[in-house]
Amino acid sequence: MPIETKVQTRQTAQNFAYAVICLALAIWGWYDFAVRYPAQDALHNEYQTVKSKREELRKIDPALLTAEQRVALEAADTAFARFSEVPSPRSAFDYQIQIWVYMVGCGVGVPWFLFTQIGLMRRKYRLDDDGTLHAPEGTFASEQIVGLDLSKWMSKAIATVEVEGGTQIKMDDYKFRYTEDIVGVLAQRFYPGEWTSDARPIGDPKSRDTKKAAAEGADGGSGTDANGGRDHDHDGDSNGGGDGGGDGGGDGD
Repeated sequence: MPIETKVQTRQTAQNFAYAVICLALAIWGWYDFAVRYPAQDALHNEYQTVKSKREELRKIDPALLTAEQRVALEAADTAFARFSEVPSPRSAFDYQIQIWVYMVGCGVGVPWFLFTQIGLMRRKYRLDDDGTLHAPEGTFASEQIVGLDLSKWMSKAIATVEVEGGTQIKMDDYKFRYTEDIVGVLAQRFYPGEWTSDARPIGDPKSRDTKKAAAEGADGGSGTDANGGRDHDHDGDSNGGGDGGGDGGGDGD
């Protein structure tokens, strides 16, 4: 049955999560730039206007204030009392940060991660039953595949398939699901007896082959113990033990 890769669920979730985060930050930057910061500047300007008007009127002798000036002073006092603290204006640097870091920087991140996801979805790898490998780099028959570099496989989950003519196909198990199955088939071809079907070293407790062998060995051991118990009545412990070891070893292999 052909083995075909798919984009890992975690990779898809990561790209969409980053795109949403970038979008949220870009909107946040726009809001600060277009709404929040101008409002703070307007409040600062209002404070300065009220303060200046109030100070100007208070310099006049109260006895010399006209009725109009008294009303204006009362209005200035009322307006000034609204400010529990002195509002600070935003600097030009603050505006530049919102533009270049959030609106532009994070804004560009949205299509970047979306296009990255689309690109991953378009990249497919398939290994046919006859050993033909289909990859973005082309289609290669089994005899055209001349090697497999696993030097980065266990550390970075990246295997490099070597094709005649110098073509190299990098396969990333972190990004593509079922890559380990394709690599496992090729590893057993180029390194017989060293790798499992899911591209782990022979005996690796995390390998599905190791787990399957252990499960089958346990099932076989249980059945043998039962037979051994019956054989004990007739032939003794040595036959029962020999049967158990033979069955367990055969299943483990």
